[in-house]
Amino acid sequence: MSRQTRTPEVPATKLGGPVRKTLFVVALATALVLAIAGSAFAVNHSGQMRLGAAATASATVNGVVTAGAGTLTYQDWSTTTTGNAGSNSPHGDFTTTTVKCVVCHSVHYAAPSGGPIGTGQTADTLLRMRADQGCVYCHATTGQAVNGTPVYNGLGNALLASGATGGSTNTGHMIGTNCNECHATVHGANADHSVASLDGYLLKNIPQTSVTSLHLATTNMIGAVNAVDQLAVAQGFASGAALAGTPAAYASTNSATLREQAVGVFCAECHNGSYDNGTAGASDNISGSGTVAYSGHRIAAAATTNWNADHSKSSSTASGTIAWAAAQNCKSCHDSVDIFGNTAFPHAWGQDSTGSPTKMWLLSAADAGSAKTSIGAAASNNYKTSPVQLTDGVCLKCHVAPGGTAGVGITF
Repeated sequence: MSRQTRTPEVPATKLGGPVRKTLFVVALATALVLAIAGSAFAVNHSGQMRLGAAATASATVNGVVTAGAGTLTYQDWSTTTTGNAGSNSPHGDFTTTTVKCVVCHSVHYAAPSGGPIGTGQTADTLLRMRADQGCVYCHATTGQAVNGTPVYNGLGNALLASGATGGSTNTGHMIGTNCNECHATVHGANADHSVASLDGYLLKNIPQTSVTSLHLATTNMIGAVNAVDQLAVAQGFASGAALAGTPAAYASTNSATLREQAVGVFCAECHNGSYDNGTAGASDNISGSGTVAYSGHRIAAAATTNWNADHSKSSSTASGTIAWAAAQNCKSCHDSVDIFGNTAFPHAWGQDSTGSPTKMWLLSAADAGSAKTSIGAAASNNYKTSPVQLTDGVCLKCHVAPGGTAGVGITF
């Protein structure tokens, strides 16, 4: 009887156990990797995206292409968000219903120190950048502007260097430390809220007594508006004629027209004399021509055809047109544009349409119909000692008719 040989059975644990365990581990690791990769783009419980410093995509917010928008690492600012209606800005006026803090701060997914969004700066205080570079980063850096086109030609951190801005440069108005030359703190402390159309722009509250030659004490911007208005009323104009609106309208109405005028009044709180020169015995030219001897250029007035109609002025020029362009607000004379084609005032000094840099936001032309050109720059000189801003073309662009058919030196 032959003997059969049997192959002994191998226990399942020896035959496939280790292989199955390996497959299981690999599958688990793969799942974890996929889960981690997925969570990097998952929405967290607060509704923000877990993108951290990688958030560089752009999206359209309120009609403006905005860097970093749409990723929601930081909440997109919107006046349509519940609680934000009627507010001009995420800076200040915080309430229990507004959604503002998360526009700048990300509680759990802020940019890590040493690597904020796209710049290599060092982030801190739950921001996407250093706090002391925040204004420039968000509002003056090309590719990072959170509210559309950046100011100061998008120069970014170059603006923070000592002496980078001011009268002796070709850059623009002095910004101070983190833009504090004109603006209050980023959270709105000490901001002027008195003018509705500028509320939210964080303009500093500047008490003054010399906005006009009446030397009325003013505690805020609406006080300065009132001082200018009272000066005009004292000259025989109706309230509201000087600045295209009454003080009450400035206090309550959010409009572009009043905003443009109010910016000039704010400037006058430091640049005393912008609305008059305080000459003894003379009234001050705030609005249109009237029956009083004026000193100072018009600030808010249309071009008229009846200058000196009552012959109250000693000029030999008879009644007629002496300007062919209106002086609607500060930008009527300070009319340069930045590199993006936007009005440069009151930030970068600006340039003309060909890209030639200018100074003091001023452009020059031979007449009211000619192309405006740069007045020139003075990079190494203060504009007071190299007064390029005083070239005659700054006057001729309004006071000579298109084509040079009439105007100063021609008909008067």
